[in-house]
Amino acid sequence: MADPTPRTRRPVLPRAALLALLLAATLAAGAAARRVAVPDPTPPRITGANGAVALTAELDRSAVLRGSDGLVRMELVLRGAAGAQQAARVPTDLVVVLDRSGSMDGAPIATALAAVRELVAGLADGDRFALVSYASDARIDIPLEAASGAARERWESAIAAIAADGGTNTAGGLDLGHALLAGAPRRGAVPRVVVLSDGHANEGDYSLEGLRTRASRARAGEYVLSAVGIGDGFDETVMSALADAGTGNFYYLPDVEKLAGIFADEFAAARETVVRALAVRIAPAAGVVVASAGGYPLEAENGGVRFHPGDLFAGQERRIWLTLHAPTSATGDVDLGELSLDYATPDGYRAQLAATHLPRLACVAREDDYYASFDSERYQRAELRESVGALKQRVAEKVAAGQHEEAVAELNAYQSRSGSEQLRALGYAIPDQERLVNELRAQVSSPAAAAPEARARLGKQLLESGRDDQRAGAKR
Repeated sequence: MADPTPRTRRPVLPRAALLALLLAATLAAGAAARRVAVPDPTPPRITGANGAVALTAELDRSAVLRGSDGLVRMELVLRGAAGAQQAARVPTDLVVVLDRSGSMDGAPIATALAAVRELVAGLADGDRFALVSYASDARIDIPLEAASGAARERWESAIAAIAADGGTNTAGGLDLGHALLAGAPRRGAVPRVVVLSDGHANEGDYSLEGLRTRASRARAGEYVLSAVGIGDGFDETVMSALADAGTGNFYYLPDVEKLAGIFADEFAAARETVVRALAVRIAPAAGVVVASAGGYPLEAENGGVRFHPGDLFAGQERRIWLTLHAPTSATGDVDLGELSLDYATPDGYRAQLAATHLPRLACVAREDDYYASFDSERYQRAELRESVGALKQRVAEKVAAGQHEEAVAELNAYQSRSGSEQLRALGYAIPDQERLVNELRAQVSSPAAAAPEARARLGKQLLESGRDDQRAGAKR
């Protein structure tokens, strides 16, 4: 007798479809296993007790490959508080150190004097200003005094009287500028030094190390020294080194046309400062090497390193890429170490953000696991900021030396190397990066770039642009 209970007939999958389903399940299981093997890093966030500064550290990948160089990049985001109390306007004490040597004669001194006038125009009631100039000697053209209508008239007369002549005693100018600030401190004000020069020091202590040491007095005095390279012939090595040692910004000012608004961030930083003399300290775990920090000079300290990114003004967000090499001799978890901050408040009090553990990594044996660990968004930011920024500076050196073929070879090798990694990590080459490299190649290989003046200008533009890429947010 037939069974009266109705039955549902199960569909029979074709053999090809069944195999495809089994393959998909296997791949999914493998992917799940890889996700378990490679930890998802949780970015630490540190906030000071007074709320002045916060820091976030995030990796562009969560694994390194066993036996590789262990390269991993970490994005440090430093944020200045934007609350009403922190954003209260702080008075500025601005000292300009001006090169009036004979090498500045003509267009360079005219551009430099226009820059001084631009800086004076940005001052407000409650600010103080001084002008130091140097050639073979160093002198005080304008003593440190408060901005007022009568003072500004005197300042304009003093500025107009400056002419270029003589040797270049940059050390003497830096010494005198520092002495002015040290001799007239003002609690609650933010001091700032801006050096305007072509960088061709040839008298006094003109060694690069000696000039760096003088600029680094800014850190001890808890102020910032920024450097402005004037004209197409300035020495970018000297001027960028002064800015790094003084924890300030580096500007390329080829002519008066580029002047408008160039110092806006200098005044914003001074007037709304919430953090001064900021130091980032990294205590790496065993086997971890700190290779770079957005191009900032690294200083050894108690088995670790530190660097000085300068001040933070209210609402400012700086992004600095830290490049590390982790140990890769064995698979498993990898500790990267700890990071801490210390700084001064606008009133001169010292404060700290306590050490915190950096995100951990996994060391894996399989390339598939390694490339699966890349964070698409952060990795692309690292490529477009840190990687391209460093590339621009390498190319800038070759362009400045007239090595155009070597510069093009550098670009080609970089594009091939980075493109291969991106295909494995993302499945495609980053379009914006391809476009930037192609534009750089066109600039460098252009016949016009072979002319000395054009070559000098392009090299300096690339240097400034590359530094700004690596230190996003340092300039507004």
